[in-house]
Amino acid sequence: MLKSPKHQPIDIYASSGAEVSIGDHTFINRGVRISCSERIQIGKHCLIGDDCVIIDNDYHAIGGGPAKVAPIDIGDHVWLALRVIVLRGVTIGTGSVVGAGSIVTRSIPPYTFAAGAPARAIRTIEPDSKH
Repeated sequence: MLKSPKHQPIDIYASSGAEVSIGDHTFINRGVRISCSERIQIGKHCLIGDDCVIIDNDYHAIGGGPAKVAPIDIGDHVWLALRVIVLRGVTIGTGSVVGAGSIVTRSIPPYTFAAGAPARAIRTIEPDSKH
């Protein structure tokens, strides 16, 4: 049986002038890494699962050009399951769920279940009247 460490910190890195915004009542689980060079916005009442990575930059460029950077917007009531990776330039719509181990390279519409590598829409989710 594998044993996980007792404490897995949440790492949030923001470059000078970058903006990370996390809405009220959002839960960020252990081992999550957020790297922001421009802007990452996470809505209200979101659930961010263990070991997720949210990164709005490519860290470095190929061929000597500048690294690519694009903001990330995660709507309200979004659930990112275990080990989801969200890459630059993505919007995840309100009420969406992203399956475990998915890599989000393109935007996901509101109230959509998406999964895979790369993540793609699997089905629509009926909006909850409480949202």
